[in-house]
Amino acid sequence: MPKIVIIGGGIVGCSLADELTDRGYNDVVVIEKGKLWKPGGSTSHAPGVVFQTNGSRTMAQFARQTVEKLYSMPARPAGGRHNEDTCFLKVGSMELATTPERLADLHRRAGLAMSAGINARVIPPEEALKLHPLLVRN
Repeated sequence: MPKIVIIGGGIVGCSLADELTDRGYNDVVVIEKGKLWKPGGSTSHAPGVVFQTNGSRTMAQFARQTVEKLYSMPARPAGGRHNEDTCFLKVGSMELATTPERLADLHRRAGLAMSAGINARVIPPEEALKLHPLLVRN
């Protein structure tokens, strides 16, 4: 009988199982209702994206540590299922503001991220257009 049962095989459940086994626990079981490569929770809604900005400093730090851990993992060996060159790409993300209220919220969230040690900044529209040429400025 396992000592630890984790419900949910998404990024959080699998990361928790990995962390526990790294700390020496060996009776860990992960249960998922679907296939592990296609879980039904929030992981399937944004595959590959780890949102680090959070109103909770603890959750923001947890997300930052998750990114660091994923980035430190070795690449999948040649011949693996997907043949990725790397395990995790740190590409970042961009959120857009179309109203003054949304811009104020992005400034607030950038401050929260920076206080948790996460690289975040609010950029002007011209820089956003250079980073993502498919954007159109109104």
